[in-house]
Amino acid sequence: MFSYECGNCNLRSEPYVLRNGAERRGQRHRDEKHDGMHPLNEAILSASGRMPQAGEWKVFAIVAALMLAGLISKML
Repeated sequence: MFSYECGNCNLRSEPYVLRNGAERRGQRHRDEKHDGMHPLNEAILSASGRMPQAGEWKVFAIVAALMLAGLISKML
C-alpha cells in the first residue's frame, strides 16, 4: 500500500494498492494546490508493514475457508 504525503500542506492521501495511484494523487494535488510545483518534503510512503484492517481480515478468513472447503472436497 502506498500513500502520497505533502509536507507543506500536512496532507496524507488514502492508501493505494499500487505506487502509481499514489503518484497520480500527488500530481493532482500539485496541480490543484501548488501550480504544478513540487512542494518541500513531499513523499510517497509505503505502508507495507501495517496490520490488516478489520475488513481485510474478514476477506482473508472467507478466502481461507473456501480454499479449505475446496481442498477437503477434493480429498473426499
